[in-house]
Amino acid sequence: MNGTRTRRLVLLTASAALAVGTVSVSAGAFAAPRAGGALAAAPSPQPASDMSAAAELYLTHVLDLLQNNSIDKKKVDWPEVRRQAFAEAAGAKTTADTYDAIDLAVKALDNPHTVFLRPDQAAEFNPSPEVEAPGTGVPAPAPRGRLVGQEIGYVSLPTTDRIPGYARAGAQAVRTLDAARPCGWIVDLRADSGGAIWPKLDVLAPLLGDGHLGAFVDADGNQAAWALKKGQLSVGGEVIPKDLPPSIETGANGVEDYVTHNAHVLKRPRPPVAVLTGPETASAGEAALIAFRGRPESRSFGLPTAGLATGNAAYPLNDGALLLVTSAADLDRTGRRYVNAPIAPDVRVAFTDRDMRWGTDDPVIEAARTWLESRPACSQ
Repeated sequence: MNGTRTRRLVLLTASAALAVGTVSVSAGAFAAPRAGGALAAAPSPQPASDMSAAAELYLTHVLDLLQNNSIDKKKVDWPEVRRQAFAEAAGAKTTADTYDAIDLAVKALDNPHTVFLRPDQAAEFNPSPEVEAPGTGVPAPAPRGRLVGQEIGYVSLPTTDRIPGYARAGAQAVRTLDAARPCGWIVDLRADSGGAIWPKLDVLAPLLGDGHLGAFVDADGNQAAWALKKGQLSVGGEVIPKDLPPSIETGANGVEDYVTHNAHVLKRPRPPVAVLTGPETASAGEAALIAFRGRPESRSFGLPTAGLATGNAAYPLNDGALLLVTSAADLDRTGRRYVNAPIAPDVRVAFTDRDMRWGTDDPVIEAARTWLESRPACSQ
């Protein structure tokens, strides 16, 4: 996989490392908690002649992670997959010698959101602690807002590529716009190809409103609910902290300002909200869309999403490689389940990249604006 392809894949891998799950970090970063207690015991490793002990242990560990944690684990003939993997790795002396066998096992899951990254690819994936793109002096993309007409607030959420400051900038944009007392809001997710979900939901908290927002559900049916109460987001009953502590996933300094506990109350509560989507809306971007599904006075416009509405757990490996395992599907607040299939908008409106760049005469924004202006909150 070349660097460009790796980078693209990283953007579509929304929930690994800093995106989903509980605030207690173990081998996997922020994976959805399991109500059922301990994991099932992993099968014994396949007999492996002429493999080194290190290579055999490494491959067994990765296969165990996939078999125990993948949302697709019940669809796979694991004895056969293990047999093929160990046959592929015959003679392996180093952990790197097992990589092709791991690729084979990942392929068997047939899930585009489950990925094995070699050490050089994993190094590109790791979230940067910098607020600016290194060496450029250019701030990393952050949410931005403006008024559309006189009464519609517009907030655009980019990919959460570099985390620090994202939620703070977005929360400030919402507060600044709210001073104009918008009667309706547009949330533009068309350029949101993934990253971390919690900073996005923190930005959108005043629009989402308190209560149940959605959930993760694993292969065994265990659910971890997303909830919002007075600005505090929680998953599975655990509040997402403002700052993340140092860990193998977050780096030596941790992550400051991960979320803000955005308790801002809109001057015009419970407004209608139009959510804009497109083929670049992926993973955590899709989760942000799903959080509005079932919310009263919410409607989506644009084109179908990328189709990666699932949650990942990240498993850093001892040689610098990284395993991203799709461990949960997304549920909206009505209980509807979303997986790796595009989510169609309520109102299909075609657009081009040029429409988005220019920002004027954008057909999706205009369709959303027309709908918002027809709502009682804006027509009185």
